[in-house]
Amino acid sequence: MHENRQKVRQALIIGVLIKDESLDVLQKDLEELTRLLQTLDIKTCGSFIQSRETQDARTLIGSGKVEEIRQAATEGGIDLIVFDSDLSPTQARNLEKDLGIEVTDRTGVILQIFSQNARTHEAKLQIELAGLEYALPRLKRQWTHLSRTRGGRGFIGGDGETQLEVDKRYIRTKIQQVKSKLDKIKSQRSTQKKLRQSFFSVAIVGYTNSGKSTLLNRLTASDVLVEDKLFATLDPSTRIIKPDEKPAILFSDTVGFIKKLPHSLVASFRSTFEEILDSDLLIHVVDVSDSDYKARMEDTISVLKELNLDKIPRLLCFNKVDKKKDTPVQIKMIQSVYPASVMISASKQTGIEILRKRVYEFFSKQMTERQIRVCFGSEALLESLYALTRVLHTQYEEESISVHFRGASRDVNFVLDQLRKDGALLEDKSIPICL
Repeated sequence: MHENRQKVRQALIIGVLIKDESLDVLQKDLEELTRLLQTLDIKTCGSFIQSRETQDARTLIGSGKVEEIRQAATEGGIDLIVFDSDLSPTQARNLEKDLGIEVTDRTGVILQIFSQNARTHEAKLQIELAGLEYALPRLKRQWTHLSRTRGGRGFIGGDGETQLEVDKRYIRTKIQQVKSKLDKIKSQRSTQKKLRQSFFSVAIVGYTNSGKSTLLNRLTASDVLVEDKLFATLDPSTRIIKPDEKPAILFSDTVGFIKKLPHSLVASFRSTFEEILDSDLLIHVVDVSDSDYKARMEDTISVLKELNLDKIPRLLCFNKVDKKKDTPVQIKMIQSVYPASVMISASKQTGIEILRKRVYEFFSKQMTERQIRVCFGSEALLESLYALTRVLHTQYEEESISVHFRGASRDVNFVLDQLRKDGALLEDKSIPICL
């Protein structure tokens, strides 16, 4: 029986070295680009590096290198050229014309990966928005030899309107429609946030493929998708831990960061990043088995700064210690440099309890335990206490109600302020918390 197998696409990847930039850094970026293409089942058949004082305005790399790439592509049966640097719309059009095959850049590759991995309605809309905004200035002029005479009621545009102009107007309209849909979802999410205000919140962040989803599964005994692919997780997955004697905590997985993360995607994936913005603590997961783990740490911190999220407290967590060569010696060295960090293997479930305890300890400092006595008639206000805190014991006395409870200081202070304003608070005693 004949099997209809889809032909594997073959690509050449291109890096551009400008002035004093590091060749080693560029080569590692090209290795990562190769991994991105592998995620799309595209085979990388070779790479070119062009050194220049400045970028060529027309093709980025210059006509000589373009001809060299064209010959290599023709001889090797290449059907895709991928630049690690972002191409302007004009450069992309010129390169496709000169090379005679499809040309894209890192941003285009990441957009394609995101479009394949989006699962929720919101993520799909966000990808559509980013894709439309990326495509708008890159529309090709293949129809400009045609003109459309438009007129009559209900039509927009005048005589001689080109197909390109029609397409651009259509995309602009679609962009506004998608933005409108996302605004409605944002409003719904605001309502959900109000329901979460009584919980502490932790966002798991880190470079793509560092093991964030696996860690979320281990911390919360959940079953979030885990794949050994870049950007396997796009939608913010939130799970809850409700320990008996400790605060309830929401844990959220987030989209993996990456060097040169396109600004259009940062802007579009606001829901994922709002999960970080609303967090009380970030667990920064680092793949310690990666030889460039320090650079990946800096890349993640750089994205956090770009999003104005670097002021949120961070707990550094080195993952995949089981895959680190010469583990005992190297792990001790890393621990000496980062003494506040936690060493774990999420896949082997090593160090998970230590990490969970560190999270509890962090939030215990934001908890308060109180014994209060209120007068009868304060039942309505006590409902807020039950809703926002963990009530440990309630005792009804002759003329008052005694309540022993534990909760976040912010919530406790809110309820106590309401009781004081109502004149219902008869006694308030703080009790030391024992974990």
